[in-house]
Amino acid sequence: MKHLPPDFAEDLAQVLEPAHRGAAAGIIKAASSLDDEGLRTFLELFAQRVRESAAPITHGELKGFLAASKGSRRSPGL
Repeated sequence: MKHLPPDFAEDLAQVLEPAHRGAAAGIIKAASSLDDEGLRTFLELFAQRVRESAAPITHGELKGFLAASKGSRRSPGL
């Protein structure tokens, strides 16, 4: 993942619930294996949540993002 900024992991850790960081890593890794549309959905849900609340993101929320992303199918051109 040479295209990520050097401090990406530290920045990401700042928005995750500290007690859930280990479990979150597994979910984020699973999200990185999604097809393009699924990954796009996961990242959009993640970004929307970060914009809406300063509270740390929990493991349960990430699991929900991943589940929603696995079922994500957009029409071509959207």
